[in-house]
Amino acid sequence: MQKNVFWDFDGTLFDTYPIMAKSFSLAMQKMNIEELEIDEYDILVTMRQHSLATALQKFSAEFNLDEGLLKSNYKSIEKDKINISKPFLNVDKVLTNIIKNNGKNYLLTHRDNKAIELLKKFNFNNFFDDTVTKSQDFKRKPDPESLNYLISKHNIERNDALMIGDRKIDIDASHNAGIKGCLFDNNNIIKSKGNPEMEINNYYDFLNDQFK
Repeated sequence: MQKNVFWDFDGTLFDTYPIMAKSFSLAMQKMNIEELEIDEYDILVTMRQHSLATALQKFSAEFNLDEGLLKSNYKSIEKDKINISKPFLNVDKVLTNIIKNNGKNYLLTHRDNKAIELLKKFNFNNFFDDTVTKSQDFKRKPDPESLNYLISKHNIERNDALMIGDRKIDIDASHNAGIKGCLFDNNNIIKSKGNPEMEINNYYDFLNDQFK
C-alpha cells in the first residue's frame, strides 16, 4: 500500500457532481431555457468525462446562450448549493486507515477554499497533512506542478505515493509526476481512463484491496 495518498476533491472525496449539474441546469433556466429541455445527466456526464469548461462551451452553443453569462450564473448558484454536498460512503474509513498505517493524506483540488470549508464541516480537515487549492495558482492538472510541489515539500518517495481522482486528468497528473494513479468512477461513466494502476467505483473495494 502506498503510504502517501493525494486526493482530488470533486467527485472523489465529495459527491459534488449531481449538485454541480443541478446548478448548471438552474443557470440555464435563469436564461429562459425550459427545464424539460435540459438533460441534467448529460451535463453531469460532460463534466465528468471532460470538464466544466467543456460543458459551458457545449451547452451554450447548443442553446444559443452567452457562454460568459452562463458561467457567471452557474458560479453564483453553485457557490451556495455546493454546501449541501456530502462525502462518499466509506471515504472517511479509507482516510483513517491510511493514517493508522503510518501514511499521510494530501488534498489537491482545482476548487477554491470552499473545499476546505466542506472538509471542516464534516471534520475531515484533520485527515490531511497539507492541501493545494485553486487559490495557490498552480498549473491545472494534468500538469504535475502542484503534485511535485507537495512531493518536494514533504520529501515524499515517488514509489510510495498514489493519486486518487475521478477523471483522466488526475491519472495523467499522477503519471506525469511519476507516481501511481487510482481512478474512482462511482457511476462507471469514464471512457478515457489514462491507464490507472487501480480502478474502483466504491471505497469499500479500496478498503478490501489496501487494508486486508
